[in-house]
Amino acid sequence: MINYTVIIPHFNIPELLRRCLGSIPCREDVQVVVIDDCSSDENLIILKEMEKSFSNVQFVYLEKNQGGGNARNVGLQYAIGTYVFFADADDFFHECINDVFDEYKDETCDVVYFSADSVDSETHQIMDRADRLRKQMERCVRDNDELKLDLRFLFTEPWCKMIRKGLIDRFQIRFDKTPAINDVTFSYMVGYHATTIKADPREIYCVTYRPSSITYTNTYERKVLMVNILGKKNRFLKDRHIPVFDEGFLSPFRDSFHERNWHQMDSFFKIANKYGFSRSFILYKLIEGSLQFRVKYLFKLE
Repeated sequence: MINYTVIIPHFNIPELLRRCLGSIPCREDVQVVVIDDCSSDENLIILKEMEKSFSNVQFVYLEKNQGGGNARNVGLQYAIGTYVFFADADDFFHECINDVFDEYKDETCDVVYFSADSVDSETHQIMDRADRLRKQMERCVRDNDELKLDLRFLFTEPWCKMIRKGLIDRFQIRFDKTPAINDVTFSYMVGYHATTIKADPREIYCVTYRPSSITYTNTYERKVLMVNILGKKNRFLKDRHIPVFDEGFLSPFRDSFHERNWHQMDSFFKIANKYGFSRSFILYKLIEGSLQFRVKYLFKLE
């Protein structure tokens, strides 16, 4: 019986993928699926050789590059485990993942959320990419159900979640096929439809920092995607009276203000208006956020 499926999208970083695969225990109850998103011919040769070292891993090769969201969707078509984990090819699991596999094989929850740490992918210097998740987890483990809304709706990354495959299939939850920010919709839809969840504070995963990663691109096109995807998300939450607002929606507006790029900011206002968020509402949220930051800073000085 396959209890777990680990889905890993990959594109042109085979040696980092090797590290990721090496961190996953080779077990009869664990299925590992790598979806290669049309890597270069040179890297495909390396992957084909890698297959010989990881006979327990199923490699799927796509003929067209369509991004991580599409690759994960393809991976779900191959998944046969009761639960699904997602990993990025440049990250890796910690040894305690084997204990987790042992302990959760009879689990009945829809989603179990875990914690993570973070390091620089090359130097292994400690980084802060997982700090927000750790803070969310620390609060949620104190048995405050209201705070678990943070995990359901504000933990937007796909990793560090053990998700029941039946939940994904029943509600046809999929990743957006966008070049970036393609995991937000999947994550909040999982959180919305999950009936029972758990928060396990163990750091089972290391999310690495790579400056070349698409995560750190900050182009106008990426900002447009952010306003659209997070605008749609906040509209979804508002319409269902869920008391959560994703502040990431404001980031492109804040950047435009700091850059004094009023034309760009105006284009974002027009997009936001499609989701029912007016210029005055956004300006109010920006001012409110700025005041909160200043108050926190003053208390730190004391």
